[in-house]
Amino acid sequence: MLGDKLQVEVSCHDAYLRLCSVAVLRDGHEILLDASIPDQPDPGPNPNPEAQLCSALASLQTDHSKDFCLLESAEMALLNNQDYHRSFQSAVSKLFSHLKLANPRHVQDSSDPLYALDVSEGFSLLSLIAASQGHVKAYSSVEKDKQQEVLKKLARSNNIPERSLEFWLNCTEDDQGPLQRPPTEKLWSAIMLDCVETCGLIRQKLMDKASLARCLLEEGGRIFPERIVVHGMLVESDMLLLESAVQGKEPTLGFNIAPFINQFTVPVHVFLDFSTLDCRHLSEAAELFVLDLMDTNANYTTRQVKVKVTSAGRVTAIPFWYDIYLYEDISVSTLSHNSHWKQAAVVLQEPLQVQAGDWISLCVTLHKSTMSISAQPDNQPQPMD
Repeated sequence: MLGDKLQVEVSCHDAYLRLCSVAVLRDGHEILLDASIPDQPDPGPNPNPEAQLCSALASLQTDHSKDFCLLESAEMALLNNQDYHRSFQSAVSKLFSHLKLANPRHVQDSSDPLYALDVSEGFSLLSLIAASQGHVKAYSSVEKDKQQEVLKKLARSNNIPERSLEFWLNCTEDDQGPLQRPPTEKLWSAIMLDCVETCGLIRQKLMDKASLARCLLEEGGRIFPERIVVHGMLVESDMLLLESAVQGKEPTLGFNIAPFINQFTVPVHVFLDFSTLDCRHLSEAAELFVLDLMDTNANYTTRQVKVKVTSAGRVTAIPFWYDIYLYEDISVSTLSHNSHWKQAAVVLQEPLQVQAGDWISLCVTLHKSTMSISAQPDNQPQPMD
């Protein structure tokens, strides 16, 4: 919970530094996370140096009995994104409040809770946040046993009833994937989708998952997020240009490789930090594309966008990022300085020389969750500001 302090045990008995969560300090009280495991005595020096070396190299933990849960760096970065989790908590609280008001039996009858499904990739706290709302049965798609144990411990330490949190893949017996009906005859009140990869790209098959998820929602139920707005900007970046293709037509060590190699260049750069990217901004940020996960009729595959140039230079790339609308006006931005997401950029095959006041026409296309952007000067006269 907000304001909690985590007491961590740090040890280094071999060649590795290990961190283990021990207790949560809340309002002056200590909540033990590993209360069932007694303190281990100091093993002292290992009389067998060969065994100690092998244990250190293999990180086998042969002289310790405590369990450790290892997370990927991207998962840790997600856990540390407090804005995202606060926004999600506000969004699910708002949705469940609306559903409970519309149908009071969800509050009066404990055997008829709201159902929530989190199908995020990797380790996720969203199911735990949903379960904390009360009269909600949340299902997590976490697969690894140790990660499931961590979620169970977190649920206990936050006074969330054990019956309110289940692990969805433990409940299914076929290979149809996690997007299925709940075990009962009910439908889902909320389905949480993982929409944007840490690298800055839309997740593959996102719209297919959204189409299936819509069919599994009860009346009034929602997908989180409900829509994604893509923003971008015209920039001049020699660094992105140099990293995207072989520059110039001169032979390299006597070999004419540029025409051949440049046929196989990847036009999209990922894992960018736009705040530190070496570039000049040639326009203001512009809305490029909108993905509506709740209304399939509102979507399209191609959009034409006209962007006004604010500074003279060469347009070499178009970095883009997302505003993720969880529910109604509650949103998070992947451009936020404390976000775990990075940004991506489309690099133009041919830079465009521009002057302030020029207009650039962008053709933005989304095909199988892959975004492509082409740019050309717009010669049509524009209305006066």
